[in-house]
Amino acid sequence: MAVCCLALSLMPACAYLRGNGDSETAISGNTIIPVTIDGLPNNLEDDARDAVAIRAGEPTSLLDVRRRATQAASALEEYLASEGYFMALVSPDLVEDMVTRPRLDVDIGERFTIASVTLVGTDDLPDDVGNQLGITTDELGIGTWAVTDDIEALERQLVTQLRNSGYAFAESQGIDALASRADKTLDLTYQLVPGPRVRLGELVIPDDLKTEDRAIQILRNWKPGDYYSPEKMETLRTRVRGTDLFDGIGVNVQKTPGTDGLHKVDLQLSEGKRRSIGAGVSVSTSDGVGATASWERRNLTGIGDTIGVEAQIATRASGLTLSYERPNIGRYGRDFMAETGVRAEETDAYDLQGASVSASLSQPFNDHFMVSAGAKVDATRSTDYELRAQGVDDYREQVTLSFPLGATYDTVSKPLDPQAGNRVSLGVEPGVSFGGGEASYTRITSSASTYQKISDRLVAAVRAEAGTFLGDDGVPVDRKFFAGGGGSVRGFEYQSLSPTDADGNIIGGDAMFAATAELRWRKSERWGYVAFVDSGYAARSIDEAFSEMRTSFGLGVRFYPGFGPVRFDIATPLDRREGEDPVQVYVSIGQAF
Repeated sequence: MAVCCLALSLMPACAYLRGNGDSETAISGNTIIPVTIDGLPNNLEDDARDAVAIRAGEPTSLLDVRRRATQAASALEEYLASEGYFMALVSPDLVEDMVTRPRLDVDIGERFTIASVTLVGTDDLPDDVGNQLGITTDELGIGTWAVTDDIEALERQLVTQLRNSGYAFAESQGIDALASRADKTLDLTYQLVPGPRVRLGELVIPDDLKTEDRAIQILRNWKPGDYYSPEKMETLRTRVRGTDLFDGIGVNVQKTPGTDGLHKVDLQLSEGKRRSIGAGVSVSTSDGVGATASWERRNLTGIGDTIGVEAQIATRASGLTLSYERPNIGRYGRDFMAETGVRAEETDAYDLQGASVSASLSQPFNDHFMVSAGAKVDATRSTDYELRAQGVDDYREQVTLSFPLGATYDTVSKPLDPQAGNRVSLGVEPGVSFGGGEASYTRITSSASTYQKISDRLVAAVRAEAGTFLGDDGVPVDRKFFAGGGGSVRGFEYQSLSPTDADGNIIGGDAMFAATAELRWRKSERWGYVAFVDSGYAARSIDEAFSEMRTSFGLGVRFYPGFGPVRFDIATPLDRREGEDPVQVYVSIGQAF
């Protein structure tokens, strides 16, 4: 005999509250009333206790206790039905006093399985779409247990598959289920309404925007006639959001096609503020104190371009930079960047003042891989201990022409607080310096980092960096490599893990290697904690950098005000030597990497 099984049309019976199943527990002024359950398989006991937990005030009478026992029995039957036990019977024992814990006797019966799955409304679909729906349907599996969550999950998957195949307005009108008590099986019928298969047309942009239409149209990621997919719409949202020009973004596919059979896509936009200012501070016992301030004017000429000014004042380095960025030149993602600025650096290894002008063009090949090429002219006035050791006490004035090339692979979505993904970069900078002779060089840098989410609150992060200098030594000293301090190996003085001359003065190295491993625990919405190990060294060769590598260990605290973490780190050398401080402290904004 076949009967209609109503349980499948239900969502989980109640918003159950978790109880311990053993004793009364006060929660927010209420009491969770436990019950004793007899006749359940061991694998269902924990979830069953959660399902029947009743949160209420103290019972007021014996009738109230019995009413709650009956309520728990109904909730348990609904839970068992959701697990495929459609013939389960739950009987509450008659409670004779207000002290005895109510007991539920369960006659669980046999568990039902899936006998068949039928799709209605899909007869006119193309073969490729029908085959994909068949593959999705097979995931439920004939003969598997009739679990409500799995049955409802298939309904969502079928609708998602239709939408991914171009049926933008696909929906489900529900699931019909016939249960056979004799066979203990379930026949499922999914009522699908695919609607039209949507081919996308033009992108419709609101009137009266300050941004020119061409600067928005270039963000479109389909050709007229391409099939709709949710991924295309989400990519469009991401591109529009990435311009930083709009506060409100909406994407809507018109249900009625045009005379060409294509469906227009309406873009709803609310333009945001065009100006912003920013500020930041950093404090370190090794690097000193620093502060930055920035001003930015977006959409300068209505094509999404940006002009910015950034000033930095710090113990060891100060500077002023003016930048201009023009995005999406000719195609999405092809960006032009120009910068000019002045800087001054005073370190234990060298003193330098400089002014530079640079320009670069970057081009993505896909969502994650990008290459860039540029040119830079840098005028410097510098002196260092290596020069002084050669008897040169005056500053060396040089002009350096370089052509930086770069490639980056990046799948990290949160730059200030990465949770998952990988980032790999390679930079090659050939150049030549003039002033007191001609010196050519090639500077190669590489970096790789990975972020793995171990649990909802725990992230493991690892980074490795390496650099090599090839060419003449008569180049500005900041082209060489230095290690030690907050930007490379915490726990050591700034630039202290670098080559020294015969008198112990720091000089630049021709190679560098550094590695960092962090374990980041987000304890709460506002607070997190970090344990880390840093290693690294700069030397005359990469082999020497590996052999002389120093290591530190540290702990950190992260405060999350809403825009990204503020970090406080304290680190100590593991193999501390004479003259080295026992600890170094760092305070800044954002994760270390």
